[in-house]
Amino acid sequence: MSRTDQQFKLRMPAALRAQIERSAWAARRSLNAEIVIRLEASFAQVAPSTNEQERSA
Repeated sequence: MSRTDQQFKLRMPAALRAQIERSAWAARRSLNAEIVIRLEASFAQVAPSTNEQERSA
């Protein structure tokens, strides 16, 4: 990820942020990297046919 990637503000409950921070620390990643990796993983779990339908919509 680079500084040229798009940025946005994100609101989340304090308890969720703490949980992500612990996971990021354990994996030796930044908070941002942990969030990105988890989002990418959640989309990778979706069936390919579902992804294709969303693209054509």
